[in-house]
Amino acid sequence: MKTIWIVNYYAGTPETMGNVRHFEFARHLIAAGYIVRVFRADHSGDAIEFKGKKYINKEYGGVPYTCIKAKSYVGNGIKRILSIFQFAWRLFLFRNKFEKPDIILQNIHAPFDFPVVWAAKRLKSRYIAEAWDLWPNSFVRFGLISAKSLMVKFAYGVEKKMYENASDIIFTFEGGIDYLRWHKWTTETRGKIDPQKVHYINNGILLKEFYDNARQYLTDDPDLNRKDKFKIIYLGSIRLVNDVKQLIDAARVLKDDDRFSFLIYGNGNDKPVLQKYVRENHIDNVIFKNDRIPYHYVPYVVSQASLNVMNYRKGFGIYGASSGKMFQYLAAGKPIVCNIKLNYSDIERHNLGVAADLDAPEKYANVIRGIANLPEEEYEAMCARNKEIAKEFDYDVLSKKLLEVIER
Repeated sequence: MKTIWIVNYYAGTPETMGNVRHFEFARHLIAAGYIVRVFRADHSGDAIEFKGKKYINKEYGGVPYTCIKAKSYVGNGIKRILSIFQFAWRLFLFRNKFEKPDIILQNIHAPFDFPVVWAAKRLKSRYIAEAWDLWPNSFVRFGLISAKSLMVKFAYGVEKKMYENASDIIFTFEGGIDYLRWHKWTTETRGKIDPQKVHYINNGILLKEFYDNARQYLTDDPDLNRKDKFKIIYLGSIRLVNDVKQLIDAARVLKDDDRFSFLIYGNGNDKPVLQKYVRENHIDNVIFKNDRIPYHYVPYVVSQASLNVMNYRKGFGIYGASSGKMFQYLAAGKPIVCNIKLNYSDIERHNLGVAADLDAPEKYANVIRGIANLPEEEYEAMCARNKEIAKEFDYDVLSKKLLEVIER
């Protein structure tokens, strides 16, 4: 019976309602006969629970967790980086306190959690690297730091070593192999990484839970429940990277067509500015809703949409996308519009809506109008395709893919 450690600074639990990817993987691995422990960070600053200890053991739904105390932080500054490193360093230091793993599956945050690789080497464990974010690359792509800086070059070097040390690499976005080729890290580009050890397992959804919640947790919001409107719903952060103003400008183009209602759920730095913009320009078909929706109510909200929107700045998704809300949108069974062209786009591949560079308000508005004007039969067929594709991202299916990687 093999022992697996799943290591992720941000590993969610049923209590935290964060990304439950690793909880679900752990559940399925345990059911398949493996001994599993999930390591996560606790950066809440709650010293009472730890009582002077550096880590505590808990159990959630039959899954053993070890919560390692890490520095608390606010925002995305140096304290966050130090917190991630501290988590990884403490796991390295305490590695002999737990059952020896045959396999360590690490969700990496390169270069800051490299000590987990050291732990795998010391323990003589098979090491699997999983990436759902390209940290050094994301900072460069969005202009936060120069690609020529020594810090970025160092970070790329550490990231490369993490992948090279892995028996297998899992990306949550389909174009992960393209990223490795771009760096010339693969054997076909004179690097050391065999493309055969690179796998794609996206994030996903618990479909049964989604549909149960959609039936059980309803809201009597009159804007949401109107049947005489074509409702365009945006759910997410309202900040620079999501470029929500672009959606609002499309709404402005459509404001004289009283069929359309734009419901914007979420919070962020740009929200007060955009609320003012909407008021001053009398964009009356845009309604800002809750800053935050309780987790259990999200399925009902997105299911009441006529069309769900994914909004990003250009440059996002060049290697594919693994946005959590995409799977909720799929399960909701409504067309999806994304304002940028995504590589490896399920939206385009399966005709689930439109994903295109909608860089002008008129273009965006025309796409929305086009879906609203579809014959009923075509619209319903698109809705049905979304629900069907959602099944591919159920955690029952994704966990089987992980098992195939582990057992190969």
